[in-house]
Amino acid sequence: MEDFTAVFIMLTIVFGLVVMGGLCIVAYAFVSRQRLRELAVRERIAMIEKGLVPAPEVDPLRFERAVAPVRRRANTRATRYRSAGVVLMGLGIALVVLLTFAAGVPEIGLGVGGSLAVLGAAMFVNGMLVPHESDPDHSYVGAVENRRPEPPPNAGP
Repeated sequence: MEDFTAVFIMLTIVFGLVVMGGLCIVAYAFVSRQRLRELAVRERIAMIEKGLVPAPEVDPLRFERAVAPVRRRANTRATRYRSAGVVLMGLGIALVVLLTFAAGVPEIGLGVGGSLAVLGAAMFVNGMLVPHESDPDHSYVGAVENRRPEPPPNAGP
């Protein structure tokens, strides 16, 4: 019994040291990552103060938003068709299982349930084919327009 208690105490101490070591590693990683962010911000501020334009990769979130493809808003009609199609397919499969195994009539089960499943699949495909609503403005937060306005054609010199 004393050997078991000694082993248990040793395992508890080792487990506690492993947990404490893991917490220390996490804390060190957090502090070093924070320091790297601070240095990146200071470098960016120094570049701006010198009159230089920092590279877009310095701010990766802004860069990703600027080069990301235009996202389309989901069409509510298409979403409803897809969800109704999934519900009807589930109902059809449920009827196939119910009529085939519970009632013992596989021909009727496949006929009735299969027809509802096919109808649901048709609604799902219809929801996939409905065109998406296009985004009215294709502007992004942080996107900069670098064009100079052209003077009107009838403006004099």
